[in-house]
Amino acid sequence: MATLPHGLSRIVCQNSLRLPSAVRVALFSTRPSMIHSRLQTRHLYSTTVRYLAKPTARLQYIARPSRGGVTSDPVLRAVRTTQRPVLLYKAPGRQLYMVGVYAFAFSLCAAGLYTWKWRYELPSDLNLPFFVGPTYVLVGAIFMAIGTYIFSAPVSRCTAIEAIPAIGHAVRLRITARTVPFAKDKVIIADLGASSIDQKTMPVTTELREATRARNADITEGLEGVFIVRRGWEIAARFIEQKWTSFFLRFKFAVLRFGIVKLKVNGDTWKIDCEGYLLENGQAIDRLIQED
Repeated sequence: MATLPHGLSRIVCQNSLRLPSAVRVALFSTRPSMIHSRLQTRHLYSTTVRYLAKPTARLQYIARPSRGGVTSDPVLRAVRTTQRPVLLYKAPGRQLYMVGVYAFAFSLCAAGLYTWKWRYELPSDLNLPFFVGPTYVLVGAIFMAIGTYIFSAPVSRCTAIEAIPAIGHAVRLRITARTVPFAKDKVIIADLGASSIDQKTMPVTTELREATRARNADITEGLEGVFIVRRGWEIAARFIEQKWTSFFLRFKFAVLRFGIVKLKVNGDTWKIDCEGYLLENGQAIDRLIQED
């Protein structure tokens, strides 16, 4: 059967001189084009097979960095390697501060109650102006409001936050919180994605350190060789500036509650005092817990 095409092509080649030129070109140019198209098809097929054989390795290569990106965090890597908790935050010991805060708040509330008591003990036989009674009531309400606000400062605070290992190489958060001071701690276990903070802790920690440095700065630094009159004037100016800055910062911390970061877990809100211990100055919590 293989000799039939060869014989047919030989007969055609012998009688090709008798055919017109247009027919000869059309007849003998078909086979090279068929060979070329067959080679092109074979090359395209082999290229396609090689391309389709690569995606498995390529997809594995793309998937590896995403899995390695999660474990690149030093805290997560330490927890998964050692299978031990890593302390992220620990509240400062402020027992005396709590006692002072509650004593001050109780004094304000007592002053408000006594102000209301005095309002109803005003002598009725005196022709007092009409605004005296409402003024007593207003002042007493202000005292009560300030005392209540101060009472709410030490409540719902976190005492510790830890990253703990879980089943399946996962990492979870163990949050130890206290609803009211001097009460029993409450332990909360939550996933990393189930908690959030209202602001980053590292900028707050940095500002707190700067405020502490400003309060404890030496006002005589760099004035050793200055004339005594000018040195005294400069020391007095620095002293006034330091005390004013300290008063402003204490007002900011006490009234505006600066330095407190709110942590939301399972619908509850807890307070993180940034004056306590924070791993990596707060960077660890900022990486692991998302910001609202």
